[in-house]
Amino acid sequence: MTLPPETETPMANPHHTDYLYGDVDFETLATHYRCGHCNSTTSLGTDSTTGLPDVCIHHDDGCPVLNGTLPSTPDVLRALVGHVPDTFRP
Repeated sequence: MTLPPETETPMANPHHTDYLYGDVDFETLATHYRCGHCNSTTSLGTDSTTGLPDVCIHHDDGCPVLNGTLPSTPDVLRALVGHVPDTFRP
């Protein structure tokens, strides 16, 4: 199997994307998101292609959420809902 040039070394620059649907307050998500597995930082912007809000989570290298081993769902729920206790972990 031959991979396209941009994917020949997929883990050299990992990128993991989760899409959220529904009524999401992106500013709240960007402000309150904390990864339960690393010291992530967040930034809020606008996708230049779609014009939609874009929350970028900058995970530490080797973070299991970044490489897709673990889901970001518990961290997203804590950020958006606000009443899910910090002790809730995947």
